[in-house]
Amino acid sequence: MRYFRAYPWAFQLLLFLLMMFTFLSGSRAIVLSVLTKMTGFTLEQLAAVGPASPAAMVSVAIWVQGILNLAIFFMPAYLFAYLSTPRPGEFLGLRKPGKSIQPLLVVLVMIGATPLFQGIESIIGKINFGAAVKAEQEANDNMMMAFLNISSFASFIKIFVIMAIVPALGEEIFFRGVMMRFARQRSRNMVMPVIFTAVLFSLSHTNIYGYLSIFLAGVLLAVIYNVTGSLWCSILGHMSFNGLQVILMYASTRNAGVKHFLEQSSTLYLMVAGGAVLFGVSFYLLLKNKTPLPANWSDNFTPEELEKENWDLMSKNDDE
Repeated sequence: MRYFRAYPWAFQLLLFLLMMFTFLSGSRAIVLSVLTKMTGFTLEQLAAVGPASPAAMVSVAIWVQGILNLAIFFMPAYLFAYLSTPRPGEFLGLRKPGKSIQPLLVVLVMIGATPLFQGIESIIGKINFGAAVKAEQEANDNMMMAFLNISSFASFIKIFVIMAIVPALGEEIFFRGVMMRFARQRSRNMVMPVIFTAVLFSLSHTNIYGYLSIFLAGVLLAVIYNVTGSLWCSILGHMSFNGLQVILMYASTRNAGVKHFLEQSSTLYLMVAGGAVLFGVSFYLLLKNKTPLPANWSDNFTPEELEKENWDLMSKNDDE
């Protein structure tokens, strides 16, 4: 089998993009031809769900969100890794964390950072970007409100899986596992790959007011991957970032006291202050316990494989 890693960089990137668009087109076709006929809801209706939408429509929209996320991010990225190298897990960075304390520190870092990101989004939301941007943002917010209107524990589990676990796995494998690897192969250091993938990560979301905070979250997730050497850590961080919001919404629907606390204007300032302290301490400890990616982490061939290839070539020349 001829793995993709044997092809030039530009051709590999083209193959990856073709895979992504193929899965995107295929998943949309499946949704249009199967899911919409089974449920009776059109894509336009599912894209416009809000708090007033029927529960059945919201449930279908949530499942569509999960299917599209898997199809656009996880499936092409993993298939590309599988076809690129005999070690797809290593290719994607799915290594065991270098130190056992790293996963805990990553969770604490993201819990501390989440209020900071929400505070930035709140400030951006006060800027007037025009009626069109406001309408688009309201549509996104209404969809999130509908998704996070959690009525039962079973619903909470479904929402947590689709909105926290699935995006964390798929988007980290896509952006940090594959795209950052591509960028690193054309960069002398990690600065450009981190910024480049964070920009793509931000633009892949429909939360306009949250573009800056999502960009910063993307930078932080890339740094976590870099300092731990394990994509599992950035996946865990991503899941913590999304999952915390789901957990807080579920807690607020089940407990009036939690809801009242979260709705207080002073709560955001308190959470930002506390989050900044937690983030600073946890991130410092994470840096103290770092096990960085090796210098050759983005290479398509290991030094042993290159040495063997050179030896085989020398032997062939000697035979001739």
